[in-house]
Amino acid sequence: MKSCLIINTKGPHSTQAAKEAQDATLAFAAFGIPLGVLFMGDGVFQIKRHQNPPPGQKNTAATFDSFELYDINDIYVCEEDLAQRGLSTDDLSISVKPLPQNAINELFTRYHNLLTF
Repeated sequence: MKSCLIINTKGPHSTQAAKEAQDATLAFAAFGIPLGVLFMGDGVFQIKRHQNPPPGQKNTAATFDSFELYDINDIYVCEEDLAQRGLSTDDLSISVKPLPQNAINELFTRYHNLLTF
């Protein structure tokens, strides 16, 4: 696999999608595959600061802190999706590169593979 963009579209606690995306991201990074990570739709809630997960579930935002250990630096968020959910980049637990919706299609062309969770 040449490069991969992991696209997070689901909320952090509604399904197993967030956990599966994190697992895939860390596995690809461990094998040295060039990665980008995009949060859009309800996926923006995965990186929201001060999460309050249901009993028995982990705070997904805490795992994203390990991304820098794996040299995962290309982390993007859809600006419009943040705004629609009443959030800004100041509300997020990690540093991200905000992108307007019209730039996301161009982002897709930079990667050989797209995985949506």
